[in-house]
Amino acid sequence: MPDLRSPTAAGLCIALLAVPWVARAQADPAPACIEVEVNGERIRDYDCFSRLLAPAPASVAPAQASGSLLIVRQPPSALGLAHRAATQQRMGTAFGMSTQPQRPPPPPPPVRPGR
Repeated sequence: MPDLRSPTAAGLCIALLAVPWVARAQADPAPACIEVEVNGERIRDYDCFSRLLAPAPASVAPAQASGSLLIVRQPPSALGLAHRAATQQRMGTAFGMSTQPQRPPPPPPPVRPGR
């Protein structure tokens, strides 16, 4: 029978006891969100929920994109293209009713004193 008081046997026992915890930690990497009840009111950990719902970070950086691909990914306003919000701002109340943009009435001509 082996001597259980030897350092080798003690190290082996400790390693065998740690195996279930190591396996459980590798199987469940996402931490559970904890809810706390204070004075009968449940309080949720919204920071934890935000972390769980966040998209996974990209592990591999994309290769250098070509110039045309970078242009395609820009918003229309950066490229000088017309989009609905800009057209609606430019047309004012005439948007959808006329092809002429809304313009304020011209100011009256200045009045010269003494005439």
